[in-house]
Amino acid sequence: MATTAGRLTPGAADVWDSGTVGSGESVAIPYGGPALRSTQTYHWSVQVWDAAGAPSAWSAPGRWEMGLLTAADWQGAQWISPDTGTPDAPILRTGFTLPAKPVAKARAHVYGLGFFELRLNGGKVGDHVLSPASTPYTQRNLYTTFDVTGSVQAGANAVGVWLGNGYGPRFSQYGFRWTGPKQAIVLLDVTFADGTRQAVTSDPAWKWSTGPITANDLYAGETYDARLEKPGWDRAGYQDAGWRPVRTVAAPSSRLAAATLPPVRVVGTVRPVRLTQPQPGVYVYDLGQNIAGWQRLRVQGAAGASVRMRTAEEVNADGTLDTATNRSAASTDTFVLAGTGGVETYEPRFTYHGFRYVEVTGFPGTPALDSLDGRVAHADVASTGTFSSSNALLNRIWQNNRWGILNNSMSVPTDTPVRDERTPPGMDVQAYSDASTREFGMDAFYAKYLADMPPGTALPSDAHNAQQPDMGGNQITLAWTLYEQYGNRAVLAANYPLMKTFVDTNARNLPGHIWTTGFGDWCPPDLSANANGGLGSPSAGACTSEVSLVNTALAYRQALTVAKAATALGQTGDATRYTQLAGDIKTAFNARFLNADGASYSSGRQTTSVLPLAFGLVPDANVTAVGARLVDTVLNRNGGHLDTGIFGTRYLMDALAGIGRTDVAMTILNQTTYPGFGFEIGMGATSPWEQWMYRSSMETHDHAMFAGINASLYTVLAGIRPGSPAYRTVVIDPRVPAGLQAVSASIDTVRGVVASSWTVSGQQITMDVTVPVGSAATVHVPNFGRGTTTGGGTVVTTTGTETVYSVGSGRWQFTGNLGPAAGPALPGTWTPCAAETGTCQVTGTATVAFGAQGQFRYLTVTGSTPCTNTVFGDPVPNVSKACSTLGLPAAGNGWQQCAAETGTCSFAGTSTVAFGAQGQFRHLTVTGGTACTNAVFGDPVPGVQKACFLIAPPPSATTWSPCAAESTTCAFTGTRQVAYGAAGRYAYRTVTGGTPCTNAVFGDPISGTQKTCYVQ
Repeated sequence: MATTAGRLTPGAADVWDSGTVGSGESVAIPYGGPALRSTQTYHWSVQVWDAAGAPSAWSAPGRWEMGLLTAADWQGAQWISPDTGTPDAPILRTGFTLPAKPVAKARAHVYGLGFFELRLNGGKVGDHVLSPASTPYTQRNLYTTFDVTGSVQAGANAVGVWLGNGYGPRFSQYGFRWTGPKQAIVLLDVTFADGTRQAVTSDPAWKWSTGPITANDLYAGETYDARLEKPGWDRAGYQDAGWRPVRTVAAPSSRLAAATLPPVRVVGTVRPVRLTQPQPGVYVYDLGQNIAGWQRLRVQGAAGASVRMRTAEEVNADGTLDTATNRSAASTDTFVLAGTGGVETYEPRFTYHGFRYVEVTGFPGTPALDSLDGRVAHADVASTGTFSSSNALLNRIWQNNRWGILNNSMSVPTDTPVRDERTPPGMDVQAYSDASTREFGMDAFYAKYLADMPPGTALPSDAHNAQQPDMGGNQITLAWTLYEQYGNRAVLAANYPLMKTFVDTNARNLPGHIWTTGFGDWCPPDLSANANGGLGSPSAGACTSEVSLVNTALAYRQALTVAKAATALGQTGDATRYTQLAGDIKTAFNARFLNADGASYSSGRQTTSVLPLAFGLVPDANVTAVGARLVDTVLNRNGGHLDTGIFGTRYLMDALAGIGRTDVAMTILNQTTYPGFGFEIGMGATSPWEQWMYRSSMETHDHAMFAGINASLYTVLAGIRPGSPAYRTVVIDPRVPAGLQAVSASIDTVRGVVASSWTVSGQQITMDVTVPVGSAATVHVPNFGRGTTTGGGTVVTTTGTETVYSVGSGRWQFTGNLGPAAGPALPGTWTPCAAETGTCQVTGTATVAFGAQGQFRYLTVTGSTPCTNTVFGDPVPNVSKACSTLGLPAAGNGWQQCAAETGTCSFAGTSTVAFGAQGQFRHLTVTGGTACTNAVFGDPVPGVQKACFLIAPPPSATTWSPCAAESTTCAFTGTRQVAYGAAGRYAYRTVTGGTPCTNAVFGDPISGTQKTCYVQ
């Protein structure tokens, strides 16, 4: 590291040379050189060695520049403000002279309240908007530095600052707001080629005046009168004799620090897709997309003509603007023309809106489609995630959720850009930060947010929520997320003491660990008549839900998070203590909320099972029953729809994937009727709504709080998970639900791009995986009962359902199989024991299959069991099912032991193997034998010696023979039983004299696959 690029050679670096460091790490390497100096530019270069010890070339030089580290570095700059009154948008200026010699660099360091725009020699400096960043203004202020080397000139110059209200006194009491005077501080630091410097600072010599912005407010909008413009006010030579003097004022806080978060910028322009005139003189533009930002107008007309632009998310049936979701926000901008004779262009400076539609009135003449466009503004975070699939609706859900996150990422995360709030929503961020940190580069953005609101801090006027797990607990999990996703150990370490304090305070205040206050699973669907089929009404909606269970579950997760943080920071004693605390909360949780049936929690709504399953709160012995009940609740009680608020929706797919029912998650996401994402999209949504209804008692159509499910598209469907912080190791373990033919996703991590894609053809799956340099991956390839896959890397394990590989960096392709090979042998002899809704009586312990048409769910029971969807889940909806039994080894019934645990169960052909003991067994249908281990089957009964049992071959009377391919006829005489299907999934009928071998006769036991008929 050196002060010039020319010194970046071994032995010549004048700042720091790390020497050779033996490490595989390539991110978050701590600086080990001397203290860094204010305003100094530093250059750096690196060299690496590969596994064989061969060195690379030196990297191209990089550079960074230090900011102002002390108050003295501001070189006497003073805080200045208009001397009288409270002008809405004053303009401040001064002139200065530079000598006629080359400028090496010039930097402008500036901060202004509420908002500011810096002007220099006739133009705006930089492309930031809505600056400065919102912070707790009396605690710290974040200044901006601009490179103005190309904007200064020898001789006369002028610099100005335009101030707006920003997050001022009219802003929400629950947000950070500045209630003092409009004020600014400026340092223009010019360094010449000869090494000399000149500083231009804000001081009492500056002057101020009013300008063309006569009103500005975040909620109400902006009024701009072009007749009041002062041409040339930001240029040298402007006559400001009539301007008023500024006064010096106190600093807003004692801490003025550099802004390191991504600035808010105009990141895109949206062209309108439609222009209508619902009433005479009233024009409505449809941008086709809900955005955060403002509109840009192009208009020509007489001086004094006033054009009003009002924004909203929706329109009424007659095409007029529907402003219901604006609530009290007027969201109206007004432009008064100067009458230049040419086209005048206007866009607001000191306000923003959330909207899709713009109503224009007062336009001189008739506007054209290109007279207005939309300007998209938000924090300029990099896009790091990509996702696509064979399901168009799923892709649109992903896209809408991304818009919701971006529209609510300004200089702080916001709840909505639409109505009169726009405050940091701790509860919302907790529900979607796993998604946002995969979709976008949020490291610096959220690090700033944690500095604004460290653990245990509440929003202004909201102190009673500081310790709530749902609202206040966000900072605990967010600090860990930044470490897990980006390797940001410094942020984790800085927040760790307050993370401990937060969890300790809650444990002390609630020794029984059961919460009764908070918000809970905020805004689940309204299932009452008020929902009106999803259209809702102004009185619909009841957002508070399952408060006690949700906050207790979140408290458990937060204790575990602190335990993980302790381990990462080397605090082993703390790790033990918080792990024990989490265990105590888990015990209390199950004692309080697990119902007597052992299969449900609390009220039984979906979230009451989703969070326990996703967080690992369910006792091992109850996971199967709780999972089955959740599936039944989704498919039967809720008709395949979700019934979840923000936390339940975030973890819905995770919980279902954990019990092997990702297909049920897809059933939910494929719904197009109320409630669900598909219903919103069918109603025209381009960003996620605050509630599942179109209209409710509290509603906007641009809330990010339901966007958290996007995380599961990456972690479940694409299977991309960090195996260790910052993706030093990666796990690729996709879940492949029936009906989804392809998924492709990537995350541009701090180490490089991690990508996972798969396509399905019949029963074969092809996977493509990308692992960045410096990372290694464990790849799980589905390989159901086949025994072979193709792919590179090293095989770690092979089971009856998957082959696991270890691979290094590079691109890899694997093929595997999603089901057992099709064949004429249908294993097993099952005895019918009850029709659906009846009771299956069992002597001793046995496995019970529940289903029909070749689709079954299995449970191992003792004594008897109701033969219902509630117990088993519904393997084939809307079809009459039945129960059948297959006795376990202890009861005989055709099973014979083939191996003790850790041994090998060997046999020829395909058969069903049971692994377990004490009446608890796992089953696999495999070919050619299998290892008798937990790794293959999972562990049905931990801590107990198990064995494998093989079902005896069926007698010759139950031998099946192929009789016809699909769409042909299976011909025979007499009455016979016929099986129709493939890959282990069959439908059965007893027929006389033959039958067509078709879906029309049997139903479709396995869609998209060529089937065969077998006759017994």
